[in-house]
Amino acid sequence: MNIKQFAAVPKLIKITIDDKELVEKYGEEITFHTYDVIGMQTYFDFFNARATNQFENLGKMMKQLILDDKGRPALADNEDLPIDIAAAAVNKLGEILGKSQSKTLTPTTGDVQS
Repeated sequence: MNIKQFAAVPKLIKITIDDKELVEKYGEEITFHTYDVIGMQTYFDFFNARATNQFENLGKMMKQLILDDKGRPALADNEDLPIDIAAAAVNKLGEILGKSQSKTLTPTTGDVQS
């Protein structure tokens, strides 16, 4: 099979943070968007920052990966999330990006945006 058959344009997917404690604290589920596939550099930067507790780099990565429903960064350079939401978002991103799945599969988390 030719490798070109696996190439695809990344799709924007909706991610839902539905942890019971956060829903109780903030009153509802929290959503953001990200792409189902990212470049190798971004992938390794995210997991390296996460694994080695490089919080500054992880914060930068989150601003690249946490998007609005149009695919634009959801956070401005001078904005940060409450730590409980940020930690939950990092975990959700890790779940999505850590899955070794084909681009042709339907995402198991989030809704594919058309």
